[in-house]
Amino acid sequence: MINREFNGKTEDEAIELALETLKLGKNQVQIKTENKSGFLGFGKKEVSIKVSFEEDLLFGNRCLMLVKNLLEKMDVDAKIYLLEEDDERVVIEIESPESAIIIGKKGKNLESIQTIINVIMNKNFKTWTKVIIDIGNYRMRRERNLKKIAIDIARQVKDDKKPVFLEPMNPFERRIIHMALKDFDDIETISEGDGNIKRIKVVYQQGKV
Repeated sequence: MINREFNGKTEDEAIELALETLKLGKNQVQIKTENKSGFLGFGKKEVSIKVSFEEDLLFGNRCLMLVKNLLEKMDVDAKIYLLEEDDERVVIEIESPESAIIIGKKGKNLESIQTIINVIMNKNFKTWTKVIIDIGNYRMRRERNLKKIAIDIARQVKDDKKPVFLEPMNPFERRIIHMALKDFDDIETISEGDGNIKRIKVVYQQGKV
């Protein structure tokens, strides 16, 4: 069993925080409530609860099982590892001889898998625990390549004074471009389009620093 402690001004508040953080239903946990006084016994009392649940109900473990089931439906042979987990994000690494299929053209399959897992695991909850899925350090290599593209395009735009549109990108990739050029003199980046996939326009803007 896994045990976690949560505090709140009331028992209901502490329970709500626990279930929201763990992404679990009340019927999936055991809750023991204890009152806790303020500092040195003074001040307002807060409620402390101890929440117990099975290890396989850990958010990261449930993500692993979901990724495993999804890849099995794709008829892909793969091993899945949980690299990192906290209350804000989970990092999952896939190892497979069929990495090209999982990644897809320009990473579209990998991005789709990650989006599906994030939506399923975070639905019905107020806060979002980000699930990052990678294979063979693809995201690191993609980030390095996008930064190089961004710098090359920025130099071209600065020389020609003409805007350039980049290929359609997901939010993760667009953020890399924006961050790579945010301190580039005389260059502005603008996301254009609707939906999740948008294009970035790199424009010359004299005096921008």
